Amino acid sequence: MPRSTKQDIVYQLTELLKERRLDEITVKDLTERCKISRQAFYYHFSDIYNVVEWGVQQELERLVEETTRFLLVKPEKVVWEEVLEQAEEKMLANRAIVLNTYRSFERSYVNHRLMNIARPVMEQELERIALQFQVTQEQVDFIAELLTMCLVNIFLNWLDVGLPNRNMEHLDDFQVAISGSAEDMLRRLEQKNKSKK
Repeated sequence: MPRSTKQDIVYQLTELLKERRLDEITVKDLTERCKISRQAFYYHFSDIYNVVEWGVQQELERLVEETTRFLLVKPEKVVWEEVLEQAEEKMLANRAIVLNTYRSFERSYVNHRLMNIARPVMEQELERIALQFQVTQEQVDFIAELLTMCLVNIFLNWLDVGLPNRNMEHLDDFQVAISGSAEDMLRRLEQKNKSKK
């Protein structure tokens, strides 16, 4: 299936990111590679960073779709664990692209974006678990925020050391630690709520 102009811009940017950092790539580089005018570029995107955001969003939607299909076959798997494993594999397979993009942003910006991406997945899983406990939505949101912060910090530390060709350090530990701990946190909050009555 032929790529749309928007998809081609993203594709050409990923090709350039194999060789250069994002902040070294210009709109002119992209328009020349795509054989389009600057006006055509700006019709689709406000700037190069907008191209990255749209491309990442498309990749995440594909990842969630693939994960959903996978979970129909293996329903015992936890959604966020499968999403993490798939994301880790894709990042390692596209190491140069990921690092050339990451190194062009402030860490705080990437932290904020990753929190926005990871939190809904974590919230979905926690809301499913929370059905068996008498806790407030605010308490579920608090635990989701706490766990997402831990997870994003693991990702950022892995990026900071250059995505060594091995699994993210402490990701397995995080998965083991969180297994059952979410239930334990919700149970303790439920006890706190009951003791206030």
